[in-house]
Amino acid sequence: MSDTWDGQITAYDRATALSGARLLSLSENATYLCTFSDTPDPLVLRLHRPGFRTLPQIRSELMWTERLRADGAVATPAVVPTPAGEAAASFRGAGGALQHAALFEFAPGAEPDTTDFTNVMEVVGRETAALHEHASRWRRPDDFTRPDWDLAHLIGAASLWGRWRDNPDVPPGGVEVLARAEEKLTRELDAYGGGPAVFGLIHGDLRAANLLVAPDAVRLIDFDDCGYGWFLYDLACSLSFVEHDPRAAHWVTAWLRGYQARRPLREEDVRAIPALVMLRRLMLVAWVHKRGDTPFAASLRPAFAAQSVELARHYLADGYLTAVHHDH
Repeated sequence: MSDTWDGQITAYDRATALSGARLLSLSENATYLCTFSDTPDPLVLRLHRPGFRTLPQIRSELMWTERLRADGAVATPAVVPTPAGEAAASFRGAGGALQHAALFEFAPGAEPDTTDFTNVMEVVGRETAALHEHASRWRRPDDFTRPDWDLAHLIGAASLWGRWRDNPDVPPGGVEVLARAEEKLTRELDAYGGGPAVFGLIHGDLRAANLLVAPDAVRLIDFDDCGYGWFLYDLACSLSFVEHDPRAAHWVTAWLRGYQARRPLREEDVRAIPALVMLRRLMLVAWVHKRGDTPFAASLRPAFAAQSVELARHYLADGYLTAVHHDH
């Protein structure tokens, strides 16, 4: 799969100055650490999966990250504009398809030490609160456009990752369990509502893997999934792939401690968390099937679907995340 992406780099408009490229990650996009003969420092090149994001959506994402930097809300790597002064590049790739790309300054730091996931989650909660504060007060330009992360776009007919039912790893008896979990979370989130106090511009994938910890700052990266969703869906994203872990309630408590140090929550917000985590998990059941061509998704199969069914059983019995504590 990465060979296909490697071929795209040769068509990139700065490729004549490219002196080296190393694949950093492969998921929705391919991200490379690149060296160029015309710049002293390495830069990070993100090649977008064709058809996944439009150029106006990518430009809007970069508009937000640059505004976050300018306003001092959170630390995030600077965008390196194209020679023409555009935030994102668009070119014909090696196969002739339209390819979008973005270039960023290389940010020092490493992923947080997940062996101490409690502390990591508290940091993520704190940074997420700063992000949401900014999103709530920022007046976006008229041409700002990002995806909606409502039920239809996460697990419904409009989902970019398909439906969880498409995943053949779901055991026969598990289909009915996951269907009932979907019905329950739909009822609960309908009751929770989607007003501006609970629903707005979010990161959409704020996991430990999308933090860079350095002595001087914690930097947030990969805003490619930013869009309009429930604010506490960002908490659900922080639990991605470990929602079934017995320590999940402890981690959620730590996230809430960090978040509420900056941004208060109500009882009804906290009550919505199990439904939002279940929503994210159902989306990921579809994702691991849709992105089975990536090493990470392949490594999760087939156990992920069966673990999801067990998590859904706990959720249906109102026994999921019951040990979560938060400050009033």
